[in-house]
Amino acid sequence: MKNVNWLNDLKIRGSYGILGSDLNVSPQNAFSLYGGNFGNAYYDLAGTGNSIMQGIYRINIGNPQASWEQDIVANFGFDATMFNKFTVSIEYYQKSIDGLLFPLPLPYTAGGASSPIVNIGNIKNTGVDASISYNGNITSDLHLSVRSNITTYHNEVVKVPDPGYFDPPSNLSFGNVVRNQIGHPVSSFFGYDIIGIFKDDAEVSKSPTQDEAAPGRFKYRDVNGDNLITPADRTFLGSPNPDFTYSLNIGLRFKNFDFSSMFYGSQGNSLFNAPRNLTDFFGTYVGGKSTVLLNAWTPQNTDTNIPKIEGTSTFSTSSVPNSYYVENGSYLRLRSLILGYTLNPSALQHIGIGKIRIYLQGANLFTITKYSGLDPELGGSSAQFGVDQGNYPNNQASAIIGLNVSF
Repeated sequence: MKNVNWLNDLKIRGSYGILGSDLNVSPQNAFSLYGGNFGNAYYDLAGTGNSIMQGIYRINIGNPQASWEQDIVANFGFDATMFNKFTVSIEYYQKSIDGLLFPLPLPYTAGGASSPIVNIGNIKNTGVDASISYNGNITSDLHLSVRSNITTYHNEVVKVPDPGYFDPPSNLSFGNVVRNQIGHPVSSFFGYDIIGIFKDDAEVSKSPTQDEAAPGRFKYRDVNGDNLITPADRTFLGSPNPDFTYSLNIGLRFKNFDFSSMFYGSQGNSLFNAPRNLTDFFGTYVGGKSTVLLNAWTPQNTDTNIPKIEGTSTFSTSSVPNSYYVENGSYLRLRSLILGYTLNPSALQHIGIGKIRIYLQGANLFTITKYSGLDPELGGSSAQFGVDQGNYPNNQASAIIGLNVSF
């Protein structure tokens, strides 16, 4: 291709591999462990009040059958450089996880022992990763570099044992909010779908039978059409897995000045805002409340999506997982903005300094999002990675003045 002047470089590539992973599973996972303390395993067997005897109970259920989780990764794509300035990279990828390592969901009858990690199912991720960049001079003094990237993402649970789903352990007061089911994305939110708020007694009486239904409380969707609201009417409410993520990096250099910025975004994912259970209902927590309660339902304010203010927690308000907590988690964030100036090296040589650069950096200067929580970019566990449990934001806006000196 030596006669193709506009094409500087072209590479077609692909790969396939299998990687074993233990996801930091503890070595003690294979063993059932026993222990105890005065609070949970010591007993006054004689009944005299002063004859406490030491006891033990099972604190961890072992699983000697746990094996490696296999990550099967394949990709195919190409890289190209054109006109000595543009670089393009496009890649299709697929990652399958066979023998997913996950905490075993246990019934309450299992007691207080910790769940073992087991190989519970298979998951598949597919998508396209594409990037384009420009690197060149606009004028003799002005240099510009731009790089953008987009990654599409489709996640699906493809195999789990009967009954075809599993629910991870939950420490939320209203129970589990996540279900992993064949044909759905991993960590999907699961609960009752709110279709409105009961406006009056007449609407309650003509709606499907629902526990603790009353004017000013949530009206749930009758998913199976049996005219009764039961656990069978729980449904999938959203997924924390984004449709795609994207980024844009811009760099400028003009004489001794330099400028750079980095934007990052996530689109199409939902988040479960669990703190709303505490801030939006008086029946769950005594403390500071959200200003959304200023628009709560009253007989004079029925056109609202905020239930009435009351001191009890009910099935039709805050005691079960429902779509009230599921919000749009998409966001665009300016991660970094830097402006710097480098002193002329020739003016520094006589004092033994090779380079001095002064810069001003801003981090996380703004975030565009509809999410009402503190931060749409959540951390947390892989089992419930889209559930906001009141995480402290670790992307606060900040400013830094810096000085780089090279001798």
